[in-house]
Amino acid sequence: MALRQLPLLVTMPWRAVTVALALLLALVCTAQTPTGPPAAARGVIRLRVRTKQGAATRDQGLSRKRFFLTRGSLEQNKNLVQAIEQRPVISRDCYYRGIGASAALIKWLKESDCESIYCREIESQDIEGAAAVPEFQKALATGEQEYKSRDLARKWLTTNLPGNVRDGFYKRSQEQLRGLIKQAEMISGAKVLSVMTDRNGTAYFTDLEPGTYVLSNLVPTEVGNSSLSWTCEIQVKPGDLATEKPFTISNRKDPKDKNVKCVGVEKPLPACSTAQYGDRERINPAQE
Repeated sequence: MALRQLPLLVTMPWRAVTVALALLLALVCTAQTPTGPPAAARGVIRLRVRTKQGAATRDQGLSRKRFFLTRGSLEQNKNLVQAIEQRPVISRDCYYRGIGASAALIKWLKESDCESIYCREIESQDIEGAAAVPEFQKALATGEQEYKSRDLARKWLTTNLPGNVRDGFYKRSQEQLRGLIKQAEMISGAKVLSVMTDRNGTAYFTDLEPGTYVLSNLVPTEVGNSSLSWTCEIQVKPGDLATEKPFTISNRKDPKDKNVKCVGVEKPLPACSTAQYGDRERINPAQE
């Protein structure tokens, strides 16, 4: 009777088996070894943005505003800082006045600090009654003729607004941001990071490599009748945690508040000039 072939491990010498198992264990350990830096080598910035307006005694969190983090020091990014400082400021009110928008639309945008029509819901009082916005009324009427339904016309109201009314100011701001971000990345050789503050004016930059950064809003932020610009140098150390003291920035320096690390440059919004805009951007005069 022929002998049954024994399993490979039985027929192999024990020394060879031991070597094979050791090699297998080494491969498994190598595959499971993390390739990136340990978590303790990364850092977190807990950003806190506070502002005071007029004679207010208490500061408030600056909500729904975007901030950017560029690798390098202020000295290394001095050309970027100069570009930020030299860029002319065009306020939301001036933009919309320049294209011939109605006072009601300008007021509607200002009430919720909106950069575009999409910032808030268009409600019944915005298209009917004394406080109605003429641009919304005209877009609604156009939609009713097209869809033969008031409900559909109201649902698609924004699509019947001219593009410069709908989101022209927002697109201008985004175009400025893209140019500055491109410049910042060329100077620093690293990707620019961004966050948006929550309703309390807080935001987090996470998983940061240790080093020096410049924190900025790049494009001035409108607060009341002023524009605010921040360019702040900040150090990120290994193991910096968000649970530690926040990096607080403000528009006013309060000697009693030792937590404010950077004070922005506050300037009055410039007076509006229609010379900044061409006739091609103006909306239908009937909407003024």
